[in-house]
Amino acid sequence: MAAQMVPTTVVSPQMLEVLEKLSPELRQLVFDFAEFLRHSQDQVIEAQSVKAAKPKRIRDFDRGAVVWMSDDFDAPLPDEFWFGENDPLMMTPESTQSIVPVSD
Repeated sequence: MAAQMVPTTVVSPQMLEVLEKLSPELRQLVFDFAEFLRHSQDQVIEAQSVKAAKPKRIRDFDRGAVVWMSDDFDAPLPDEFWFGENDPLMMTPESTQSIVPVSD
């Protein structure tokens, strides 16, 4: 004997009563919000499944890999790197002569 499935009501009678009292515009707003919540829930479920499918990182997987680093990695950077080529604070009086003033 097969078990008979009883349909379950998603919306309670109290919720239906409140919805029936709303104007059509407010019912549409409630419907739009419910769609938004459903879409957000779908995104959360999808993100959780992607996170679960992501492989675990393996510790020391790349141990012994060849890594190149410049010999002057720790050397101080020149002022031009930080201030640019035409920084007035770093210019000599001769080099400020080459700056053309902006006319109004």
